[in-house]
Amino acid sequence: MTPANVSEALIALETVAARLRERNDPRAVFPDVYAVITRRVKEAIVDGSDGRFLEPAWISRLAGIFCEYYLTALAASLDGRSTGIEAWDVAFQCASAGGPAAAVHGLLGINAHINYDLALGLYRNIVQHGAAQDARLLDRYRHDHDLVNEILAAAMPEIFAILRARYRCPLARTATFSRDVERAVSSVVMFLLRRWRDRVWTDLLSLLATLGHTGETGKRAVLVRMDQRSGKIARTFAAGHGALRVGAPLARGAALTLALAA
Repeated sequence: MTPANVSEALIALETVAARLRERNDPRAVFPDVYAVITRRVKEAIVDGSDGRFLEPAWISRLAGIFCEYYLTALAASLDGRSTGIEAWDVAFQCASAGGPAAAVHGLLGINAHINYDLALGLYRNIVQHGAAQDARLLDRYRHDHDLVNEILAAAMPEIFAILRARYRCPLARTATFSRDVERAVSSVVMFLLRRWRDRVWTDLLSLLATLGHTGETGKRAVLVRMDQRSGKIARTFAAGHGALRVGAPLARGAALTLALAA
């Protein structure tokens, strides 16, 4: 429940995903996808020969903290309790209903984990490292935070393959209709994720600004805004999954048109 680094986070995610898959539990989708990213981050840290991460030890610790937030939310869901975070509650409610395509389950988890958990994980990691007021280190941390976007982009084909083969996801099948379609869909997904992750850094700076000033009251106000925004995104995805199923034939037709145009 409390992974200390990227290696322990990866073990936790792979274990959780395997156990949920054994139960045919739709909640397996997110840790399966999340494990792909975590493994690739681990590989970049362990290799390290190209110096991609400026602060690899900090990123490794962040991966552990970040995973801990997900494990805590999942434990609440498995116990039948609210997580106290709207985006996670919506994600787990949709999983219990079993209706959305696997890609939607994945997006709901990614939304909650990025738009709520990530800023908290960054904040906690930076404070633990005593770097809240260190502009030089914050710049280096921002570099490493942004570098993860490249890892996310490189992982898209593997994620689509898992959604398509392991979960028989119709949206993933449509998204991988051809290489041109897959590249187009990946570009759209990455545009969204980059925007989210840019906003995360803004949320982080707002949290850091509360240290020694507005204190817990100010921090709570930032968390409320994060909860409201991520909850609104979750509700949008949850409300739209029915439309995605109904519109699947149209999506396949659009994919074919795009492929032929390319």
